[in-house]
Amino acid sequence: MPALSVEYRAIVRGLGEPPRAVEVGARLLEALSDRYERENPDCALHEFVESGATFLFDFASSIGAPQEDRTIAAWAVTPATVAKRDVAYQRGFPLAPGPKGQAVDRGHLIPHLSGGMFGPNVFRQDRALNRGWSAQGRQYRALERSAAATPGMFYFGHLMYDDDSAYPSEIETGLLVGTELVVNRYNNRPTRGD
Repeated sequence: MPALSVEYRAIVRGLGEPPRAVEVGARLLEALSDRYERENPDCALHEFVESGATFLFDFASSIGAPQEDRTIAAWAVTPATVAKRDVAYQRGFPLAPGPKGQAVDRGHLIPHLSGGMFGPNVFRQDRALNRGWSAQGRQYRALERSAAATPGMFYFGHLMYDDDSAYPSEIETGLLVGTELVVNRYNNRPTRGD
């Protein structure tokens, strides 16, 4: 698996102990915004809060940029209680298989159990990864469960793209554990390698 996209350890350096979630989130989105703008100079990045999560979103269509509108990253603090999942909503919007016929799900950048809802939080995700059916998927699910098990836990997700679509090629997720961001990177298009 390739190296992480940014120097996550540097993000929490100097924020005190324990670092405040809002400060970590602001630095995280700043670092990921800088990275995305270097790779996609023609972009229209917007930061907004929805359903308790803070999102970084490229509203590319607003400036006629070539890439699709797409979520770049989001962070949230796991709430003490979570609303029931609206499974009828998800079933109402089926996804076609990936370009090579692989099964995909509507993944949640901020997991439902950590308060994640719909809209910009939903992305095309490899089914085996999302459901924990692969080695990477088991690791991915374990990190999600760790966040959900502890109300007040800082959790984030970062979607990375290697084309102009809104179908991420890779995903990074992480937790703030003490003064360290523990981050894993996953291949979201396994037919491309890994």
